[in-house]
Amino acid sequence: MYKIARIVQPLTYWFVYLLLKFFVHLEVRGRENLRGLEDGGIIFASNHASYIDGPISAVSMPRGKGELYPKKFFPVRFLVMDRYFRWRYLIVALYVRVNGSIRVSRSGGNLRKSLSEAIAALRRGEKIWIYPEGGLTPDGRLRQGKRGVAYLHRETNAPVVPVGINGNFGILSFGTLLRKNRVVVRIGRPLFSLDNPGRCSLEAGVDKVMTAIAGLLDSEKPVSGGPA
Repeated sequence: MYKIARIVQPLTYWFVYLLLKFFVHLEVRGRENLRGLEDGGIIFASNHASYIDGPISAVSMPRGKGELYPKKFFPVRFLVMDRYFRWRYLIVALYVRVNGSIRVSRSGGNLRKSLSEAIAALRRGEKIWIYPEGGLTPDGRLRQGKRGVAYLHRETNAPVVPVGINGNFGILSFGTLLRKNRVVVRIGRPLFSLDNPGRCSLEAGVDKVMTAIAGLLDSEKPVSGGPA
C-alpha cells in the first residue's frame, strides 16, 4: 500500500487542494515549524472532527521550492482502525488502502502489537498521522487522548508535531457547498520530548500532546490524557 500511496497522493494533491481552497477557503499556518524535519520520521497528531480530516491534513504539508507537491512529506500515512479496511465499508476501505493508511487493531492494551507497523514506518523515516482521541469527536470538542501517540514517540524518538484543525466540525454540510465555511490548519512547534518533570509516563506524554493541540484550536482548554 505504501508504493501505491506514493503514486496516489501526488496525483490527487492539486485536485484536493483546489477543492478545499474553493469550498472551505483552506488556510494553513505554521508550515515553517517543519523546517529541518524533512528527512526523518514525524508523528503528526491532531484533533479529529470530520471524515475529511485526512485530505485536509495531507494537503497542509509544505511544498519545497519548485516542487509540484509536498515531496519531502508524501506519502503521509494515517493510522486507521482495522474495521475500516473491511470490504463491507467498500468506499472507505478502498480509500484507506490506496492512501497507504496503516492498520491499527484493538489488542487489549497491547500497544506494541497494535502499533508495530507504525513503529516500523517511523524508523524508516516515514511521516505518520495519528488522531490521539481515537475517533471522531461527537460534538466538535477535543476529547481525552489515548496513550498511542506517546508510545510511538517513546519507541522511535520521532518528534511529535501537534496540529489544530479549525472549522472541520460539521464541514460536510450545505454551507460548504455555498462556500460559507472556512478551515484553518495550525501546525505547531515539534515536541522533541514528552517527558514532564516528575511524571515520565505515557499518560503524562499524552497530556503534553493534547495540551499542545488544544493551544492550536479556537476556544479549547487542555484535555487530560486517558488510560487507553
